[in-house]
Amino acid sequence: MGDIYIRGIELPLTVKGVTVVDSDGNFNVYINILLSHAVQQKATKHELKHIKSGHFYDYEPVVYNELEADAI
Repeated sequence: MGDIYIRGIELPLTVKGVTVVDSDGNFNVYINILLSHAVQQKATKHELKHIKSGHFYDYEPVVYNELEADAI
């Protein structure tokens, strides 16, 4: 597994966070800085759950992975 980089950027208000795997296998987590600190923390934990659960390398539907990340 690659490294994890967490960055704050402005995203549409409907997007709390997103993770992108780069060509080196690193996970780039982008958290919406327009949201409250509490929501940013929750979004970061959510994105890290996706990484820990291996969601970037499975063939499950996105909806299933989102529900799993919310439940963990």
